[in-house]
Amino acid sequence: MNDLEERLRAALDARAGTYGTAPDAYARTVSRARRTRRRRLALIPVAAAVAAVTAVTVFLNAGGGSGAGIATGAVEEPGPYRRSIAENPPVGEPVTVRDPAENRPVIMWFSGGAAPGGHRFCDLVQQATGGTSSGCSKVPPAGHERENAWRLDPFHSRWPRRPVELGYGAARTSVTRVEAVTGDGARIPGTVHRPGGAPLAVWTVSFPADAGVTRFEFLDGDGRVVQRIRQDAPMPPPELAKPPVGPAADLPGGLTARLYTDPERTVVWWRGGEAVGMNLVEPGHLLTDLGGKETPVDLRLHDGLWYGVARAGTARIALVFQDGTSADAVAVADPWDSGVALFSGTYRRPDPYLEGFQLVGYDAAGAEIWHDTVRAVTPVRPEPAPGASGASGTSEASGAPEASRPAGSPQPTPSRR
Repeated sequence: MNDLEERLRAALDARAGTYGTAPDAYARTVSRARRTRRRRLALIPVAAAVAAVTAVTVFLNAGGGSGAGIATGAVEEPGPYRRSIAENPPVGEPVTVRDPAENRPVIMWFSGGAAPGGHRFCDLVQQATGGTSSGCSKVPPAGHERENAWRLDPFHSRWPRRPVELGYGAARTSVTRVEAVTGDGARIPGTVHRPGGAPLAVWTVSFPADAGVTRFEFLDGDGRVVQRIRQDAPMPPPELAKPPVGPAADLPGGLTARLYTDPERTVVWWRGGEAVGMNLVEPGHLLTDLGGKETPVDLRLHDGLWYGVARAGTARIALVFQDGTSADAVAVADPWDSGVALFSGTYRRPDPYLEGFQLVGYDAAGAEIWHDTVRAVTPVRPEPAPGASGASGTSEASGAPEASRPAGSPQPTPSRR
């Protein structure tokens, strides 16, 4: 049940500069990609995903374990990091931090050289479901010395928003400190990493999404601000441009499902006035993956909630963990005649995707009518390319190591000078 919603939004946003100059070019591009981004990828080969998205390179990493029927002695498929560095070989050590919203790694490195194409700042982002996306952004060449820092921002426009955001990018060696600054002047310290052998520094800063961050400021060793990068408000999705249609459906866990029909039929899930997830219920693409294969369920799972849409006729769903414990959710027919069942429930587990789980659907008589298994996700890590000496991922850093905190640790609190 891997979902492209986050990874393709991230990739499209990071490469927004390639869109046309029409005022609505970005919105139209997002709308066209919406069907692809929301469908599950659990059983789709990497080649199918790459063919579906030509603007970026998307890699899928379904997690640990090998599939049945693989011949003895078969060559092991390289991981997403090795595939990325095959096209963009690292210059210096990579930097790995944790995206606090996904509890997954983000790997950053530099590639290229001083000439002719110049250096590139590259990243590989992993989502909670295991999917990854990667890309590179050109570093301004010599003659742009006034630009002391650059931002590569795959998370800024992701929607629904997560409680904690992560900003990062590259910086010249003169930058020794980075801070996120809110509209009322509060400051959230970040970290400047200095990876061994790299031509530039890497900066990271995580901050609460509701903190009202308006800019990032970069300071030198004397405490002088040498550059500011503006933080714009995220662009609202096309779905919310018009009111929902039909009745709302209230479900357990404090969730409310509403149907939006422009540009496509989409169920948006709300909790406490905030949108937390969505499912595409467009006819002709209902409960199908990128290859057009039918699937029994489209799940969203995070922050102690699991919810989504399932095959019509489903009356109950069990979320079964590896140790045999489970959580149940009652499923009800959607009130908009979309041909799905809506469900929601709660769970107590730190990160179900890391251990793997199974979903089992039952009809009104209690008979099992479908099941779907989700393999455990393996977090990506810097791994050496074949024949390379290896990359430790170590670096010197200045500032608060905010992006390296383990899961569940307190998030940064804005401070004032």
